[in-house]
Amino acid sequence: MIETHALPGWYPLMRAKDLRERPSTRTLCGTEVHLSRGPDGLPEARTAATAERLAAIAQDGWIFAALGATPPRPPEAGVLIPSPFRALQIEGHVRAGIGDVGENILDTTHTSVVHSGYLRRPGARRAIEAHVTSGSDWISATYPPGAAPSGWGARLLGAHRYTITDAFRAPGVAEVSYTEDGKPVFAARFRLTPVSTRETYVAATFAVPGQGALAALKLLALRLFFVRIFAEDRAILELIGENRATHTAPPLVYAPQDLLRPGIDAVLDGRRPVAPPSRILLKV
Repeated sequence: MIETHALPGWYPLMRAKDLRERPSTRTLCGTEVHLSRGPDGLPEARTAATAERLAAIAQDGWIFAALGATPPRPPEAGVLIPSPFRALQIEGHVRAGIGDVGENILDTTHTSVVHSGYLRRPGARRAIEAHVTSGSDWISATYPPGAAPSGWGARLLGAHRYTITDAFRAPGVAEVSYTEDGKPVFAARFRLTPVSTRETYVAATFAVPGQGALAALKLLALRLFFVRIFAEDRAILELIGENRATHTAPPLVYAPQDLLRPGIDAVLDGRRPVAPPSRILLKV
């Protein structure tokens, strides 16, 4: 049995297309898990040390394993955009916990500092009003178009015109959607798997509406941008992790602009998140 404080649920361990005839080994909450395909082609998962069988499933292009009691339902099917769309997948590891990684993905305020220039023009910070809502195991923030990235790269993709909605839900899913006049123009889902308390596997799916050449070009551009964004954010997240380890994990202090972090921590602790005031003024 895997001993962990992570929430029970389905966690992706690798891309489905990478699990072929030869078994693969991945780590879930500090425990090595052997992944293979059975005679019927369906994925199978067993812990390396005890051969304990874990529920496994292939869905949305990922291989999932169930942590804790087998959830009554498979992982939520990923209809990111309710119309024909193109999608791409990116995976990676970050030496940081799920809480830090989830907050980073959903933190709109940091782009003016960390990704200045290509995502947000220097000196272009502006006051906006964010709308925060929450439920039993999720929390969400919606930002008006004024909060959208405005640097040269963002304008190339048209992102500066869009309304942003960021959401985090159990067991470790961060979602970002961009809409224009209520119509989806971009969506991303980041499924976060605890490799250990200080390392997270990120299984990301990006989608844009349409299935033609223009949609393919947008995805190509998005891949280039997110590879760079991921590298910059990972460097900072890993420094945060090292700093915490050096100072024996001091307690977290929430800043006023940390709209979602208290809720993210509540979700990860199995508590109902308490949303801050529904409308919050801040600068991005």
